[in-house]
Amino acid sequence: MTQIVQRPALTVVGMAIETKPMSPDIPALWPKFVARIDEIPHIAEPRVSYGVMRDGAGFLHYMAAVSVTSADGLPQGMVSLQLPAGTYAAFRYPLSGLGKGFGEIFNVLLPQSGYQQVAGQPLFERYDEAFDPGNPESGVEIFIPVRK
Repeated sequence: MTQIVQRPALTVVGMAIETKPMSPDIPALWPKFVARIDEIPHIAEPRVSYGVMRDGAGFLHYMAAVSVTSADGLPQGMVSLQLPAGTYAAFRYPLSGLGKGFGEIFNVLLPQSGYQQVAGQPLFERYDEAFDPGNPESGVEIFIPVRK
């Protein structure tokens, strides 16, 4: 089932790569980023992280990040990004089912919802305080910017 929610704008800071969807580069980025989280000032949500995705021309921009109240004092090698306020389709999947979940979202759930993805805007995964990267059944929220 597709849940439609309103989300406020959010500034995130983290480490970014250019890769392909489902690439092993994505899970490999996370330990490097987690090791440096303490360098990031102004963290807004302790123990919450974000995986932010934007399509490029034949590649995927992926960012492992945390939300911040200010992007001042950006650590070396990190970038900031503003996630726009707006309407999002929200989903929840276990970590082990993320790949399958994205397929289900884009091939079944979103088309049936009467909403479509807003082109050019980032979509993101939200890993909340209860998330355990060592537990494949740990839940991940997925937010996709949409319009009717």
